[in-house]
Amino acid sequence: MRSLALLPPLCLLSLTLAACSAGAPAPAPPAAPTGAARIAAECALLTQAGTMMAAAGSPAHDGLLEGCPGSTARDTRPLARQTASLREGGQAALPPGVAQGSRGEAVFRRMITRGVPVSLAIRLTADPLFAEAAR
Repeated sequence: MRSLALLPPLCLLSLTLAACSAGAPAPAPPAAPTGAARIAAECALLTQAGTMMAAAGSPAHDGLLEGCPGSTARDTRPLARQTASLREGGQAALPPGVAQGSRGEAVFRRMITRGVPVSLAIRLTADPLFAEAAR
């Protein structure tokens, strides 16, 4: 009987010690980038894609950066080419590490729709700019 009487104070003591031993709270995860930061990262990624396309002998069209801050370019490719890029973007298999329905998928498909070849878009998913644009 006596051991039952000690049970409530022991439980309280155990809880107090557990709370004290928890230590410092875990650091907060880094803040998600703002929409403007993601757009800037995506536009930098597109600029990099354009540079790589030009280096490979296939310069990007003038409208690759349409909608990016500071760019007044428009996609002036023939409608058939724009439609073909849209189809390619929608049908491309997602590379490893890019989850279906994620922001990463949207960035990946948008690169292709804008005229970045699928093979280059897949390589660019490993770039830190892609990770920043997809966060």
